[in-house]
Amino acid sequence: PGASFGGGGGGGGGMDPFSMMFQQGGMGGSGMMGSMGGMPGGQGMRMNMGGPGGMSGMRQSATKPAPPRYDAIPPGTVVSLKGLVNASDRNGDRGVVKQYIPSSGRYVVVLEDSDDTMSVKASNLLQHVHVRIHDIQSQPELNGKTGTIIAWNPGKERYAIYVMALEKVVSLKPGNVVLEAGTCAQLTGLSSRPELNGKWGTIKDWIRESNKYDVQLSAQQVIRIKVENMRV
Repeated sequence: PGASFGGGGGGGGGMDPFSMMFQQGGMGGSGMMGSMGGMPGGQGMRMNMGGPGGMSGMRQSATKPAPPRYDAIPPGTVVSLKGLVNASDRNGDRGVVKQYIPSSGRYVVVLEDSDDTMSVKASNLLQHVHVRIHDIQSQPELNGKTGTIIAWNPGKERYAIYVMALEKVVSLKPGNVVLEAGTCAQLTGLSSRPELNGKWGTIKDWIRESNKYDVQLSAQQVIRIKVENMRV
């Protein structure tokens, strides 16, 4: 599984199937609804859909989705446990984030190979997310390769990255590890805006030229910070 990155623009990647379907007119004005108009009774179908109990009725009864969070690790993210004191035997165990509980600031994690769940703080989780290696002078052959974070060494402040194409693990500084758009990470080491240290935000884009991220902190706030100032 590769990572998709924008070179200062969007997230890259191919067109999603829904966009393709709409462009081909499968459900567009010239497609499905247009065909209905050409069929006997087609016009009547369109009019009736807006009546009581029709499409507008369905819209009104639909529950309003919760606003998106930009400060929480998304459900479905693969993680491992670290730094647990009371359950130290669980450190290193892998699992999947099930949900975030805002009231406690904890995550419900379903542990691998079992139905057990644990409620843990973000500081006790390491996200096994996809990354792209960038700007390594000593080993330029690694640049552009994709991999997965498998460990964090707090003493050396380096990630252990499994590089798929090379089938080996390399140890890299955060400044050489570009996280995928959509990854939620913690801000750290900011000297110009220390009040933001410890907060979490979602990466929108990576700007190659400056090696910085655009990070969404809330629906209204996006900031631009160096790659080395985001940790998972």
